[in-house]
Amino acid sequence: MQTLWILSHVGLWIVALLASFLLVGVLRALAIAQWRLEQLEAITPSRLNRSGLAPGKSAPAFALASTEDAEVALADFAGRRVLVTFVQSGCGPCSEIVPELNRLQRRGAVQVLAIINAAPHAAWEWAAHVRAEFPVLVQDQLAVSKRYEVFATPFAFLIDEEGVVAARGIITAPQHVRFLLDDASSQAAGRRHEAPQLAGSLAS
Repeated sequence: MQTLWILSHVGLWIVALLASFLLVGVLRALAIAQWRLEQLEAITPSRLNRSGLAPGKSAPAFALASTEDAEVALADFAGRRVLVTFVQSGCGPCSEIVPELNRLQRRGAVQVLAIINAAPHAAWEWAAHVRAEFPVLVQDQLAVSKRYEVFATPFAFLIDEEGVVAARGIITAPQHVRFLLDDASSQAAGRRHEAPQLAGSLAS
């Protein structure tokens, strides 16, 4: 009887664990779907050069003054992954996402750059207020935003080691940053999977 009791409890625990894993998966799927919807809303109505450079495009070069009075160029980080994030002062989500960007910067796997459209003094005040631990670069007249074809904020582009846009998306919550990085990883895995197939097709 005691053995049956133990087995029944173990079975219940296994069922509970499986249900928990399923629930986590469903919640993640719903969160990703919500993220996709937010991106669509951010770029609607869709107009030419308003939805952001698509993955696979070469990232436009730029060199801008930072709030630390130094010029920073995208080329300075050649061979590294770079998360270019467009922000603006007065944008609540832009400030709220900074702690997650700081954590990403500290880990060192990705170089974070923020590009803000503001007067130099206003940009400095924003960077100081949010305690940014990454370079905050000042653009004028949305010059770089136009080249990246996006005007929603906060919006990020993950640029790979080859200088190519690996993923893009609006990042109004910490989990959106993780979704974007996961999206880049899945796309990279897909390209690696396609490469041998393409090579085999050419050889035949």
